[in-house]
Amino acid sequence: MKAEQLQPYYSEFDVSNRILLSGHSHQAWPNVAKDGLLACFSDAAKHIDDKWGAAFEKAEIVRDFYRDLVGETNAQIALGQSTHELILRFLSDLACFKSKKNSPIKIVTTNGEFHSMRRQLDRLKDLNIQINVVDTHPAETLAERLIHELDETTDAVMVSAVFFASSRIFHGVGDVAIAAKSLAIPCLVDAYHALNVIPFNLYDWRLDSAFIVGGGYKYCQAGEGNCFMRIPTGYNGSPIITGWFAEFESLDQAPGKVGYGKGQAAFSGSTYDPVSHYRAASVFTFFKEHNLTAEVLSNVNKGQIARLWHGIEYMDLPDNVLSVPSHSINDNAGFLSLTTKQAAKWVKMLAEHGIQTDSRGDQLRLGPAPYVTDEQIDEALSCIKLIAKDF
Repeated sequence: MKAEQLQPYYSEFDVSNRILLSGHSHQAWPNVAKDGLLACFSDAAKHIDDKWGAAFEKAEIVRDFYRDLVGETNAQIALGQSTHELILRFLSDLACFKSKKNSPIKIVTTNGEFHSMRRQLDRLKDLNIQINVVDTHPAETLAERLIHELDETTDAVMVSAVFFASSRIFHGVGDVAIAAKSLAIPCLVDAYHALNVIPFNLYDWRLDSAFIVGGGYKYCQAGEGNCFMRIPTGYNGSPIITGWFAEFESLDQAPGKVGYGKGQAAFSGSTYDPVSHYRAASVFTFFKEHNLTAEVLSNVNKGQIARLWHGIEYMDLPDNVLSVPSHSINDNAGFLSLTTKQAAKWVKMLAEHGIQTDSRGDQLRLGPAPYVTDEQIDEALSCIKLIAKDF
C-alpha cells in the first residue's frame, strides 16, 4: 500500500500536512489506536477489577506480535513499560549480584548504546563496577574487539543490533552472542532500531542464545509502554528486582520464600496501566488487516532511505555543512544519520519549514515512515538544499 493510500488512516496525526521525518523516534499512530484507548476505558467501566482478564488477552496479542517480529513462534516474552525497566530485571538476575562472594563485577558494552542502557551502566561504574566500554569505531573490528574483552571474569555483555545515533547495523553482533554463550556469559541485545524496519530474525542473526529487548514506540507505531524482553529458550531466572506477577505461575512457593515462574514468567512485573496494550493490540491488528508485515515495511523504508541518501549526495554539499554516513547504504538501518557540527541548528531550521527531525550530538537524524510520501521526502530535500546556503 502506497503512502498516499495509508495517510487517511493516520489523519488524526495530520500526516498529509506535516512532514514527519521523526519515524526513528516516534511514529504516528493509526486512527484505530484511539479505538484501543476507548476500549480500555469501556472494559474498566464494565468489569471493574475483573478487567484484568481482558487486559491479559491484549497483552498476549502484543507478545504474539513480537514473537512474529523476532521469528520465534513460542518465544518467551516478558513485557515492560520501558526497556530500562526490563534491563534492570536482566541486570538483577546476573549471578554476580546474587553471589555472596566479594569478587569484582565486569560488564562489557559499547559507546554506542541508547541512554536507557548507557546511563544505568554509567551509574554502576560510579559504584566501582567495572564497565568495559568498547568504541564502535572502527566498525569492521567491533565484534572482534568486543569478544577480546570477554573472559571468565565477565558477568554480562550488552550491545545493540543497530546503533541509535548512526543507524549503522552491527552485522557482527551474532559473533559476540556466540562467543558469550561459549563462556556462559549472559548477552543482552538492544534490537529497538531493528525491529519492524529491517529484516530481523534472531536465528538468522545468530542471537538465539541472547536476551533481546525492544519496543513499540518507534517503528511499531504502538506508542509508549509497549516494551519487551525475549528470554532465551529454556532459561529460568530469579531476578532480584521482581514484581508480584512473577509468582503467578510459582505454584510451589513456600511461605516466606520468593518463588518464580519459568521463562518469561520469572521476569514479569506488577500492576500496570493496560491502556498501552489495548492501543498496541489495535495497531497490530491494523497492520495485519492491511498486510503491513515487517517485510513490506522494510522494503518501503529501504526505498525511502535510498531516496534521502542519494538526494543528499546529489547536492554535493561540503562535508563541513552536511555529509552522508561513512558506512555503505547496505549497512544502514531505518533512518539516515547525517554528520554536521550544527545538528541542533538544522533541527530548528527544518522545524521552521514544517519538517520534524531530531539530532544526537553531531548527527542530524532523518527518519521516514510508511505514511511519508515521495513528494514529502522531495520537499524535505528541497528545504535542506535551501537551508544549506546559510551554512
